[in-house]
Amino acid sequence: MSNSLSRRLISYLRDQGGQEKRLENGSVTKTSHKNEGRSSEVLLAEYSAANQVYLTYDGYRWQAGSFLIAGVFVYWGFLIQTSVSEWVMGTSSLLVAALMSCWLFFASHYRQLYLLKLRRLHEIELLLGMEQHLRFTTLSPSGFQYRARGIKGHHIDAVVYVITAVGGSVLAFAKSGFSLWGLAVLPLVVIVVLCVARNERVMKRDLGPLDRA
Repeated sequence: MSNSLSRRLISYLRDQGGQEKRLENGSVTKTSHKNEGRSSEVLLAEYSAANQVYLTYDGYRWQAGSFLIAGVFVYWGFLIQTSVSEWVMGTSSLLVAALMSCWLFFASHYRQLYLLKLRRLHEIELLLGMEQHLRFTTLSPSGFQYRARGIKGHHIDAVVYVITAVGGSVLAFAKSGFSLWGLAVLPLVVIVVLCVARNERVMKRDLGPLDRA
């Protein structure tokens, strides 16, 4: 654990009424704390409820998105089997992209709730000396750190969004050739992706030293 992160963690716990000491290996342990003025039983009950809710939030985006994605495949089948004018193709593709944009904003919103719930779990773990979720950050008091490999879930959300939003235009190009109408979705897709990326960046900044690894 870096010295700067250790100092930030100590400062945070002191703000919560804790008193900590640094071990020889640089990690931090609590010698006593006031548990934010609450009993350990209350914090454990809050921990259990927050843990259950944050897992629920994590599943919301795909529960809603699966129906929309299925509808996009139906739309693609319609484009392949029928011949429509360029403006109809462009307008319908734009409407599909707008619908999937709503889903990505929905997914981003619930991811923020998910991260905030996880932040609270981190705080309670720091107060009670637990590590279930802290081990996925750089602030695990024991020094153990877990790291998931591969593309992250919210990045997959963005990839799915881009594919479903521009897929209709790509199929139309493959079937009927290039058309400016097929490019109508691009400004919307770029703006939405940039907005969601900005929200993610601000959220990670606000999480501070309790950000996930």
